[in-house]
Amino acid sequence: MAVNFQDNEIELAWSEVFSKDEYRIAIAEIANKYPQPKSLHVDYADINAYNVDFAMFILDHPDRCLDLARKTVLSLVPNVNRPGDVINVRIHNLPRDATVEIRNLRSEHLLKLVAVEGLARKVTTVKPRMTHALFRCARCGAEMWVPQTGMLLREPTMCSNLEGGCNKQAVRFILDQNASVYTDTQKIEIQESPEGLRGGAQPERISGYVEDDIAGQVTAGNRITLIGILRAVEKSDRDKSTVFDTFLDVLSVEFEQHEYDEIQITEEDEQRIKEMSEDPQLFDNIVKSISPTINGLDEVKRAIALQLFGGSHKTLDDGTVIRGDMHILLMGDPGVAKSQLLRYMSMLAPRGIYASGKSASAAGLTAAAVRDDFGDGRWTLEAGALVLADKGLACIDELDKMTEQDRSSLHEAMESQKISVAKAGITATLQCRCSMLAAANPKYGRFDEDTPIYDQINLPPALMSRFDLIFVLTDHPDKKRDTQITEHILSAHQRGQARMLPEDADIDGVDIRAIMERTNDIKPVYDVEILRKYVAYSKRMVPIMTDEAYQIIEKSYLSIRASAQGNSVPITARQLEAFVRLSEASAKMRLSDKVTELDANRAVDLVEFYLKKIAGSSDGGFDIDKVMSGISSKSRDKIKVLKRILEEFGEPGITLEEIIVHCSTEGISEDEAKSTLNTLCNNAEVIKTPKGEYMLV
Repeated sequence: MAVNFQDNEIELAWSEVFSKDEYRIAIAEIANKYPQPKSLHVDYADINAYNVDFAMFILDHPDRCLDLARKTVLSLVPNVNRPGDVINVRIHNLPRDATVEIRNLRSEHLLKLVAVEGLARKVTTVKPRMTHALFRCARCGAEMWVPQTGMLLREPTMCSNLEGGCNKQAVRFILDQNASVYTDTQKIEIQESPEGLRGGAQPERISGYVEDDIAGQVTAGNRITLIGILRAVEKSDRDKSTVFDTFLDVLSVEFEQHEYDEIQITEEDEQRIKEMSEDPQLFDNIVKSISPTINGLDEVKRAIALQLFGGSHKTLDDGTVIRGDMHILLMGDPGVAKSQLLRYMSMLAPRGIYASGKSASAAGLTAAAVRDDFGDGRWTLEAGALVLADKGLACIDELDKMTEQDRSSLHEAMESQKISVAKAGITATLQCRCSMLAAANPKYGRFDEDTPIYDQINLPPALMSRFDLIFVLTDHPDKKRDTQITEHILSAHQRGQARMLPEDADIDGVDIRAIMERTNDIKPVYDVEILRKYVAYSKRMVPIMTDEAYQIIEKSYLSIRASAQGNSVPITARQLEAFVRLSEASAKMRLSDKVTELDANRAVDLVEFYLKKIAGSSDGGFDIDKVMSGISSKSRDKIKVLKRILEEFGEPGITLEEIIVHCSTEGISEDEAKSTLNTLCNNAEVIKTPKGEYMLV
C-alpha cells in the first residue's frame, strides 16, 4: 500500500536530503551568486537512499513535493525575496522503471514524474515568458502582482486598494512590462529513437516545454532524456472538447553520455561478449548471422559485417577530422536480395534508418524547414533521416531513382559527415556521422556483360567516388548455383511453416523435427539482440595500427598504383583510407586494441576483390577512372584521337562513315568510334549539322 506523506513530513524529508555536504555547498553557491545558478540539481538516487517510500511518493505527486522542495531551498537562501524569484529543484537520474516510451504514455501517467527518451526532432528559439505580471490600477495606481500560467495573459479582476474606492467599479489596469518577471522558455519536440522501433512502426512524438536556465541547451538531432511532469491541455478548438492534448513540463534534460547508452549491457552480457571475441570462428559466425535467409553473397556480407563495426573517427592537431564510417554501394540486377539485405541491416544496426530513394526527398534525408506553432509561426529545422541515423547506419534503397537535386544533398553528408542547411532564413550545420549502405539498379534494368559497367550505372561519378566499396551483383543462370539458391529458399519457407505450428503438432507424412534440424543453417549463429550489444560494446575500442599492418597496406596500395599504364589512375587516396577503415573495423570486431596483419590482409582482400569487379581492365590492371570520372583512360585517349580527326578533316563537316574510316586507321573499332562521338555530342563539344555531318564546336 502506498504511504501518504503530510506537508510537514515532506519538508522534513527535503531538509534531510539537502543536509548532505554536496547540496549544502550547492545551496551556498546559489545564495552567493543568485540569479546566475538558479537550479539545484538533485540525484534521485540520493532521495531513494534516504527513504524509498518518499522517493516513490515524489514520482506520484511531483507538483506538491517540488513546491515544498523549492520552499525549503528558499528558506535556506536569504536574499531571494522578490515576487517571481524562484530557485528550481531539478531531479535527474530517474530509475529505469520510471522511463516510459512515448507510445506507452497513458492517462495514468498524467501529473506523474516520468522520463522520456528520444531524438530532438524540432527545437524552437528561446523566448521570454512572463511568470509574474505587475499591474497598476489606472484610477488609484495600486500595484497588483498576478502569477501567470499558460500562454494567455491573466489580468486582475478588481483593484486591491480598498481605500481608493475603485474595487467595486470596472477599472482599467496598466501592465508594467519592465517590472514584471520573465523566464526563458523553449519548446522541444522529441520522437522515439529509431532503434526502438520494429516492424516499420511510425515513431510517436511528444512536445516538452523547457524553462529558465536549462532552455537553449538542446539542438535538433540531439539524443536526450526529458524528465518532467506529464500534463494535459485542452485542445484549442472553438467548441469545448473533452479530449485533451498532452505535453511534458520538463524538469531536467539529460544528454546521452555514451554513444549507445540506450542499449543496456549487463554484466552477463559483457561476459558473453568477451567469450565471443575469443572465438577463432567469430568473423565467420558474424557473417553467417547477417541475413541467413539470403544464400551466398559472402563477400558482400563480409564487407557489411565490417561496416557495422566501422573504423575510428580521428581528430588531428590542426582540427581536421577523418571519418571512420564506411560507405558501401550494392549495384545489382533485380531480385538479388539487395532490399532484403538493407532492411535486415537497418534492424540489426544499433541505430539503423531505412529510406527508399524513390520516396525520399532531399529535405526528408537532410533537414526540413517547418513553421513552428509556438507563438509567431517562425521557421525551425526538423531533422531528416541522415541526422536521425547519427552514429548509426543509414540504409538507402533505390539510390538511382532519386532526383539529381536530392542526390546532391548526399555528397557533403557522406564525405564531411555534416549537413549544411540554408533554408527559410536559417543557416545551420547538423551532424550526420553515419555509415551509408546504399543499393541501386543498373540503368537498363539488368547488367549487360558486353557493355562497360560505368555506362550502365545511373549515378554521377562524384557520388560513386565517395563509396569505400562498390559491389556488382549479377544474376546469371548457373546450374549449380541455381540449385543451391532454390534449395535454400524452399528450405526457408519449409522452416517458416514448421515454426508457425504448435510444438506438439503431428502431421502424417511430415517429420517436423527433421525439417527443423535439416534447415538449422538458416538460423543465425548469434541472435540479433546479442549481436547489437556486441557492436555497441565494440565502439569503445580505438585500435592502433601495428608496423606489420602498416607495411601490408602500403605494399598493396603502392603495387596497384605502380600498375598504371599510360595516363590511367588505377587507385586513389580515397581507396587507401578504405584500407585503413576496413582493417580498423576488423580489429574492433575482435575487441582488439591493435590492427594486426590479419586485419590488414582482410581489408586488402576486400578492396582488391571490389576493384577487380568494377575497375578491372582487360590487361589485368585497374583503372579507377572508370568509376570516379565516368571515363576510362582509354576512352580519354579515344576522345583525343577523335578530336584530332575532326580538327584535320572536319571543315566544314565530316560524315559518320568518314569518321569510322579514319578511326579504323588509328585502331579504334566502329562501336568505339560511335560511343566516343556520342560522349562528345552529349558534352556539347561536337555538333551535328542539318546535313547529318559532324563538326567541332
